[in-house]
Amino acid sequence: LIRGAWGRSLLELVERIGKERVFVPYKAVCAADFVASWKFYDTFATRDAEGYSIGVPLFPWFTAEGEAVTRNDVLAGKDAVRVKSCWGGMVAFDGRYFQGGNTLEAEGISAGQHAESQNSSKEKGKKVDGVGIPELPLRFRSEAEPFWDSSECCLIHSDIISLPSFPPLASSSTLAPKKEDEYDTGIYMNPYVRTAYSASAHRHIWLAKRFERLFSPLQRMLNYFARMPRFNYRRAEKEGQLVQDKLWISVHSNMTEEQSIAL
Repeated sequence: LIRGAWGRSLLELVERIGKERVFVPYKAVCAADFVASWKFYDTFATRDAEGYSIGVPLFPWFTAEGEAVTRNDVLAGKDAVRVKSCWGGMVAFDGRYFQGGNTLEAEGISAGQHAESQNSSKEKGKKVDGVGIPELPLRFRSEAEPFWDSSECCLIHSDIISLPSFPPLASSSTLAPKKEDEYDTGIYMNPYVRTAYSASAHRHIWLAKRFERLFSPLQRMLNYFARMPRFNYRRAEKEGQLVQDKLWISVHSNMTEEQSIAL
């Protein structure tokens, strides 16, 4: 694999992660994957920095909805594009989120305290799937409620974002102070590291990159006519917030509303 195109992309992603100017501190970094040399693939698991789904899968892939933070990052040529969720064929995580015995920086929450929080919720009979402080070490999981789509690719990023950052691995004396940025979740996509689902598509990516910026006005117009991004009524919800939701009960279930909620 290392000798092939996929392996070269992997090595490039790892190399870029090591550059302090881009990924200190980072929580996760994704590549960008393509089903054709010009067509972005991972529309399901990708969410921009404001939580919007992706647009028509032509460069720059994201929509101009809201502040268009992620779209503008791509157009600015950044190699650390701010997103809330991504996959892109390859993801490099800060491995400390998946290891026990670590202590988080901002609130001093240890893995033991995470477990204690989860256990206390279970003892009280509360449902803990996706609710409360995620337990360390993190694990890929599913979710019955459609908060971040019921996809392990999205949920793992949601869990990581909800946790404080670990201390930087590099010496603090070598790091520039990080500016406060409400759209910087610590999750990034690197559009310079690209994967593909066939050798042919990967072989022609270099050619598509030469002309892809010409797609930008066309993609924005197509987003308008395609009514993208797709409406997500839970996009702006936050944990602990009281919301109204619809509960669909089949007439064939013979269950009351209370019984359906209990499930």
